[in-house]
Amino acid sequence: MSSLTPLRPLSSALRQSYRGYASVLNTPTEVAQELPLRLQAIKLYKELHRLGRDYPDPKYDFNKRLRRAFEKNAKVTDPEQLKKQLELGEHIKKEVLALISLKKFRHLRRTYHANEGPR
Repeated sequence: MSSLTPLRPLSSALRQSYRGYASVLNTPTEVAQELPLRLQAIKLYKELHRLGRDYPDPKYDFNKRLRRAFEKNAKVTDPEQLKKQLELGEHIKKEVLALISLKKFRHLRRTYHANEGPR
């Protein structure tokens, strides 16, 4: 009776939902490359914002700087320039993950080896 068509199911890679860092680390890159550039940028922003919560230096205000950087490039429409900016964002994401890992490592090292000096 109704002429509504059923919604198509999402691909299995997009259907998976993760929480925390797992979404940043386990996101299939093939699926991300299939998305339009605008959606890739939104996805990257969300991942970086999530990582910014645990940025080691609270005075740096990572999420505020992240927002300003994305606002500054909001008017860019050239696909090549957008791809270049997305690659830069992916590099920054890897750097932030490394900083967070280093912070956690140093905390654990201080906890278990309090009387040793830095290496």
